Amino acid sequence: MPRPSAPGTRLRTALALVLLAAGLTVGAVAATSTAAEPPRTWVVDAVDDTASNRWESVDTGTTTVTIRAGDTVEWQFDRATQGHDLVSLAPSQPWESIWPTALQEYRDAGGPSVTYTFDQPGTYRYECSLHGPMMTGTIVVVPADSTNQSPTAAPVVEPLTGPAPHVVHATANASDPDSGDVVAVAWEFGAGGAPSYTDHAMVEYTTPGTYVVRLRVSDGRGGLHVEEFTVVVTGEGPPDPDPPTDDALPDIDALASPASGTAPLTVAFSTQVTTRGTLHAYSAGLEDYPAITGEAVLVRSRGRTRTALSVTGTKPSAPHGAVHVHEQACDDDLGGAHFRFDTTQPFAEPNEIWPLFTSDATGASGAVEVTKPVRAGPKAVSLVVHDPDNAARRIGCADLAPGTADLTYSWAFGDGTTGTGADPDHTYATPGTYTATVTVAHASGEHAGHASVSDAVQVVVGAVPTTAPSPTPTPAPTSSPTPTPALDATPPRISRVGPLRTVRFARPVVTARVRDGGQGVRKKAIVLRVDGRRATKLSYDRARGTVRWRPARALATGRHVVRLVVTDAAGNRSARTWRFVVRLR
Repeated sequence: MPRPSAPGTRLRTALALVLLAAGLTVGAVAATSTAAEPPRTWVVDAVDDTASNRWESVDTGTTTVTIRAGDTVEWQFDRATQGHDLVSLAPSQPWESIWPTALQEYRDAGGPSVTYTFDQPGTYRYECSLHGPMMTGTIVVVPADSTNQSPTAAPVVEPLTGPAPHVVHATANASDPDSGDVVAVAWEFGAGGAPSYTDHAMVEYTTPGTYVVRLRVSDGRGGLHVEEFTVVVTGEGPPDPDPPTDDALPDIDALASPASGTAPLTVAFSTQVTTRGTLHAYSAGLEDYPAITGEAVLVRSRGRTRTALSVTGTKPSAPHGAVHVHEQACDDDLGGAHFRFDTTQPFAEPNEIWPLFTSDATGASGAVEVTKPVRAGPKAVSLVVHDPDNAARRIGCADLAPGTADLTYSWAFGDGTTGTGADPDHTYATPGTYTATVTVAHASGEHAGHASVSDAVQVVVGAVPTTAPSPTPTPAPTSSPTPTPALDATPPRISRVGPLRTVRFARPVVTARVRDGGQGVRKKAIVLRVDGRRATKLSYDRARGTVRWRPARALATGRHVVRLVVTDAAGNRSARTWRFVVRLR
C-alpha cells in the first residue's frame, strides 16, 4: 500500500524537531479543523538499526501519531531485520483506553503489514513484547469532527542537577482552553517508581545517573501535551541492594588453559558457572499447551556460553522459530525482553541466545544446544518458548537458577598469590605443581560471608629442558580400576502443579508431582510456601511423587502465589512458582 503524504503533519514534525533541539516545549496537538475529511491510513514502521529497535511513524518520525476516528493505522515491517510481535497494551494511565479488539500479531522481517481501524476516540498504546518497554508506541484518536484544543502547561522542574540524594520538585501549571474539559496530569520521573497524578509532585533520587522527567497532560478527548526534562544526579550513591534471601549458589568448575607448560607460564583461569531450570507451561501455554515441560541449562565460562534445552508437550512436527533467553524471571513481566550480550547493540540473533528447534511427531524437541563465543552476563535469567504459530504468545518458561548477579570470585593460585574476578590471568614464574582454587560467595546481604562454594584445578609448570629426556619406561600392566559410580547431577522434576486459574472455594488443595531419577526425595527436603509463608502439614506420597496441601484456614479472595522447592538426596534442587485466584462469587 502506498504511504500517504501529509505535508501539514510533516511541517509540524519539522517544527517540533527544531524546538526539541533548542530544549523548548513540544506538545502533542490534536487536529482542530472542522472540515470533514475522508478517512486515511497512517503508516508506522518497525525499525531495526544500529541506533535502536523502535516503532516510527512515517508522518511524525516518532512513536506517537494523532489520527481521527475512522482512520486506519498500518504497521509495516520492510525496515525490520528481525521478527516482531505487535501487542496491544491495557491502560496503565488515566487517559489511556482499552482496545475494542485486542491486537496480537507476529511478523517476520519484510512480512505482510498489520492494519487496524480506530472507530473510538482515545489514547491507545502498543508494544513489541519481544523487546519490551524500549519498543512501545501510542495512537491518539480524536473525534472525526473534533474542534477540541489540546491542554496547555507551564511546567517548572527544579533543581535539574545535584548530588545524591537529590530531591526534585515538579509543578505542571496545567490548564485547558476548552471549558468543561477535565485535565489529567501525570509525572513520570524515570526512576522506576509509580507516576504521580497531581499538578505538583516531588521525587528523591538516591542513585547517581541521568533521568528523564516526563509530563503528560490529557483532556480526556484525545488532546495531549507532553514535555520532558533531563535531571543529572551526581555522587557515588548507595551500596548495591541485598541479594534475594535465597542463599543458593550455582554449581562451579575451576578451569585452566593451558594446564601445563614450561616456566614462565601464563594461565587463563575461568570460573565455569552452571544454572538450571525446569520448563513449565505459562501465559498462553496454560490453555494451549498445559503439558509442556522440559529442562534448560546455561553454562557460562571464559569466552563461551553453552545453552542446552529439552522440551516435550509442545506442537508436534512444528518449527519453533522463537525460543530465547530472557533478562527477567518468568513471573516478572512474562520474562521481559530478550537477553543481549551487548546492550548497546540492537536485538538480533548474533547478540542473543536462540536455542531454536523443530519438534518431532510427539511434540518433543530432543536435545538442543547453542554455544556463543562470549560469556553471558547475570541478566540471562530465564528461557522462553513462544507459540510456534504466533510468536507474540509465550507458552513455556524456565527460570535459570540460582541467580548470578551478586557473586564474588576469589582465587588462590597456589604459589602464595591471589586474584579476583570470574576469569583472571596469572603467570607462574618457577617450576612446580600448583593447585589453584576459586571460591564463590554472595557479595552482600544476609548471606554474605556465610555461604560459599569452591573448586580447584591443578597446573603443572616444568623447567625448560637442557638435555634430551630419557625414554619413558613402559609400565607393567595392572588390573583395571573399579569404575567410579556416576554422580547424580540431575535435579528433581516438578510437574502437574495446581491450582493454576480461578477457584471458587476458599480452601483449595495445592498439588504437585515430584519425580527424581537419582537417589530420591525425602519429605523433609520439600518446602512449600504460599504467599511467602511456609506451609505445614503437607502430605507426600513418595511412591507416586504427589505433594498435597490444604490450608487450615480460608484464604482471602484475590491472587495467591505458590512456590515449591525440592532438593534430592544428592543436593540437586528444583523450584517452581505458580499463581491462582480465589473468587467466591
